[in-house]
Amino acid sequence: MTDLPPLAEFLRWLNEMPPAFRATPAGFPGGVTPVHAVVADLCDTLYGQPPDDDLLQAFRPGNTGKAERNRLLWVLAACHLLWHPALRERSLPADDLRKLLVQDLAGLAAVTPAERLLDEEERREELIRRAFAALGLRLPGESAKEAEDRLAQVDSVERQRLLRAAAEKEKRAREVREMMARRAAEEAAAKVSRE
Repeated sequence: MTDLPPLAEFLRWLNEMPPAFRATPAGFPGGVTPVHAVVADLCDTLYGQPPDDDLLQAFRPGNTGKAERNRLLWVLAACHLLWHPALRERSLPADDLRKLLVQDLAGLAAVTPAERLLDEEERREELIRRAFAALGLRLPGESAKEAEDRLAQVDSVERQRLLRAAAEKEKRAREVREMMARRAAEEAAAKVSRE
């Protein structure tokens, strides 16, 4: 098995993604690309057989909302990434691929529009690193720790979690300050009424 190409090659591959992988998924107004068929083709190529119907059902739109469209666009982008010749010739763990496509990308889609892949290299790198981490792959010249650190730097899901945690912490601090101000005002009022 050959070594993987450098990050720049995968970034280029995603940047040159064919229009069918960027198009609105079938099942949406104006949709053309049947995501379940793309996933079936990828699995057939990687494993020599199509995936089970349960997996394919996960890639048929559950509704026609913006969030569902975004999730399926991330799946299409991941399928294109995994179609890279250097990855097609590797033995990728099927359960890990399933988790990536069904769960991990849903989390990413919940916080980041797939359209950002078109103009943000960092989003392309995030998809590459997220997929590689899920599938146990590493870019050449990187240790496991370096790969983990770099994913943490570009991780939209983690960034969103940290922002929510910081906002919640600030909300709690504001509530404590307001409570302390009320108590101080009540104590001052009680002192005045005693005098």
